[in-house]
Amino acid sequence: MDSLQADAVRLHIGPTKQFFFDNVIIESIQNVTRQVHSPQKVEPVPLIQRDQPWEQVTYFTCGSWRVIRDPADGIFKCWYEDWQIYQNEALRSGIECDDPAYFPSRLLYAQSTDGLHWEKPALGVRTEDGHDTNIVLGDRDFASRFGSVHSGYVFLDPFAEDHQHRFKILFNHCTLENRDQPLRDFEIAASPDGIRWESWEQSPQFGRWGQHMGDVVIVSLDWASRIYIANVRHPVMGVSWHEPGTPVLKQFSAPYYPGQPWRNNKRRIFQTRSADLINWSEPKLIVVPDDELDNVDDHFYGMNQYDIGGMWVGFLNVFHQVDNTMDVQLLYSQDGRVFKRLRPGQPWLTTGPPGSWDQYMVNAYGGPVQVDDELYIYYGGAKNHHDWWVAGLREGLDVPEATDMSQVGYCLGLAKMKLDRFVSLSANAVRPGMLVTRPFHTEGGKLLINARCNEGGSIQVEVAGGNGEVRNGYRRDDCVAFTGDETSHMVSWKSNDQLPGGWVKLYFYISDADLFTFQVKQ
Repeated sequence: MDSLQADAVRLHIGPTKQFFFDNVIIESIQNVTRQVHSPQKVEPVPLIQRDQPWEQVTYFTCGSWRVIRDPADGIFKCWYEDWQIYQNEALRSGIECDDPAYFPSRLLYAQSTDGLHWEKPALGVRTEDGHDTNIVLGDRDFASRFGSVHSGYVFLDPFAEDHQHRFKILFNHCTLENRDQPLRDFEIAASPDGIRWESWEQSPQFGRWGQHMGDVVIVSLDWASRIYIANVRHPVMGVSWHEPGTPVLKQFSAPYYPGQPWRNNKRRIFQTRSADLINWSEPKLIVVPDDELDNVDDHFYGMNQYDIGGMWVGFLNVFHQVDNTMDVQLLYSQDGRVFKRLRPGQPWLTTGPPGSWDQYMVNAYGGPVQVDDELYIYYGGAKNHHDWWVAGLREGLDVPEATDMSQVGYCLGLAKMKLDRFVSLSANAVRPGMLVTRPFHTEGGKLLINARCNEGGSIQVEVAGGNGEVRNGYRRDDCVAFTGDETSHMVSWKSNDQLPGGWVKLYFYISDADLFTFQVKQ
């Protein structure tokens, strides 16, 4: 039995929303199924794409962009990487064109008032070829103090005491002096507005690895403990012992050995934590491809985790090496450390149809943005494959994107879903369903549900004491049936709209409807 399910303290739920990712709160069900819900893409064309003369590859891939809605002014703000990579230069020089030490990156900025229509403002920070640009960090010639800014993760820091440090960025730092080092350094910078940045004198230290970390770093916040969490790539996770005498193909990925975890060299997710953004714990493995559940060529490229109040949702970007594509799977966690996957191997966010701008790759990197009762799921997408265009020349791949940069396009897209509607317990119109919760302790208050009923569908709630005996005035016939579609509906009974305190058990009668969450709120 899961230790959380065996621990009765878990069932003192307080005002925390109760989700149905697992069975912790469930005592029994009848004619009810668990469903995972995906967001709906809202635009057939991308929101942000390469359209300025100083842009080369607007690199909306995992590890290279972020969207935030600034609570100070309500503006949607996007930071994205522009990779100054030129295939022909690489071919002539013999340099591998996926080496950021010779083909550097910089960070660009865009903004929107509604989250749908975006502009790239002239910022007065960097002029290039006579253009006042939207470049905020980095330089294609390594000339700035920031050098090449790769894999920069911007976040709004609610714990910052100085207004000048509201925004932070952790970024992969490469200069002329260190560009030949096998491991890349990470730096941190701060800004009051996300446009004008100042580097910190101290550099982040990741356990025994110092400044070194893999090139995907995704930061989230544990509000209760005021701790910064970073999901990262370990700097040497791709290093493993190779069987002598085994032929090695000339390819982007190294040989993999299934069933031998001590030789695992796949991309996978590690986590490190810090109280001050400088001193980070030793990275610990938290999510790894499973040789039984996942395909043998699947890699976990990066994972963002999103706090939904009492639970965490993880957005796992899965790279399918042979097809050279990427999509997103959904995970959940009770504590932000131990994650479980919902529907392993099945994408939660899929690539687009053939010919679309996101036909080969999608990634959910920065976390959702709440707008009223909706979640805006910004995602990066690409019409090209992951590495065929950067490795195709040296490998001699017979694909158009290996020699034609017009085939390469990374952009920003948007999908939407209603708030907290990741997973539901659902019943159809043929047989009404029933959910019985375990007895839980509550201080009492209003019972709120996030639910959606189809035409003719309904949800009613019966309230019992901890012993299962239904309380007077709280029977099913007393409940005012819910027949709508709301993210926060207050359940009421004919003579009462308050849930009693103490030990309580709920009976949900569900007919052709989806129940996403319930909550007792004073």
